[in-house]
Order: sequence, then structure tokens, then C-alpha cells
Amino acid sequence: MHCDDKRTLFVLKENIEKSWEELKKTKFDEIKLKEFSDALVEYFDLKKSSK
Repeated sequence: MHCDDKRTLFVLKENIEKSWEELKKTKFDEIKLKEFSDALVEYFDLKKSSK
């Protein structure tokens, strides 16, 4: 895995963690849930393509 990919994955992981906290605060608001879902998909797509 290239170092740029590792950095991007790290940033995406941080975004997921932040989105999760916001989602919990909003009692799983539909819009926040969609943002969280999109962040997960982006993270795992990049992780899969980096292998």
C-alpha cells in the first residue's frame, strides 16, 4: 500500500469516527446516518482498491 493511500485511509477513518459521534448526538438522524454510511463506503472502497 502506498503511503498516500495510508494517509487517505487514516483521514477517512477519522472522518468515520467523527461522523459516528455526530450520529449518536443526533439520535441517529437520517441525514447524519447517510453521511456516516457514505464515509464507510468510501473508506472500504479505497481500502479494497489499495490491496
